Amino acid sequence: MTQRASAATQRRSIGRQLKAAREAFFPDRARKELPLTEAAAALHVSPRTIRRLEGGEVKPSYLLVSGACRLYRLDPEATARLLEMVEQADEDEWHEKYRQDISPWLVQLLDLEAVADRMRVFGVNIPGWCQTPAYAAALATSDPHYVEDHDYARRLAEIRVHRAQNVFDRRTVDVSVVVDEAALLCQVGGPDVMREQREHLRVLARKANVVIRVLPLTNGARAAAKGEFTLLEFDDPKEPDLAYAETYLAGQYSVKATMLQELRWTYDRLVAQSVHLKEYER
Repeated sequence: MTQRASAATQRRSIGRQLKAAREAFFPDRARKELPLTEAAAALHVSPRTIRRLEGGEVKPSYLLVSGACRLYRLDPEATARLLEMVEQADEDEWHEKYRQDISPWLVQLLDLEAVADRMRVFGVNIPGWCQTPAYAAALATSDPHYVEDHDYARRLAEIRVHRAQNVFDRRTVDVSVVVDEAALLCQVGGPDVMREQREHLRVLARKANVVIRVLPLTNGARAAAKGEFTLLEFDDPKEPDLAYAETYLAGQYSVKATMLQELRWTYDRLVAQSVHLKEYER
């Protein structure tokens, strides 16, 4: 496992342990857990900060984690172990220099894409790590950031390249993508850019561990009426599977079994409604 991957998984592990400690904490027999809002108040942070820390979405602060250990009355050995993990989880990631271009809620997804054993993605648009630099740069011109900073297009293309390397440079990851046909018909950047993008998808689809399918517009009602989503699955039993979906307002993560089950069912339905890329292009 790479250092980058280690930092990502360490953050998740710290979050899970702190959440378990908070939920197991009880100062007396009348109250058997410490609610998130009370923990946040005692630690002088917002409930959202605690929620993101427990979800592994942010770098853990040494002061915050040590304060939480004292608040939850963890023993010295458990505290020392967690604080040692904080140092390992504080490694700089490749995306640090693109901080101004990446939404805060996307950071965890970028890290975990590099370590997931299986990825299932339904994209209304072509998924980021399947995009060519030219396609990504052309797409960036429709982003509000581009109005103020034309260099944003170049940086976005670089981010896409990094994400693609994290996914496709690993032969051990099993990648399955269903992309809406509309994404292939939309002329992002013009005919030449789209021609290159479609050829790039063909090249990716020839990899033994990659399957790319297309959901035809003629199929009518789709299983994923609520929009695109990503499923990341891990062989390590300590790493819970994860679902991710994004809106204009935020990105949402879930490890709930009911949500994962629903999205797996939805993805299976999308596969049944779609066709292989090579069959679509015949």
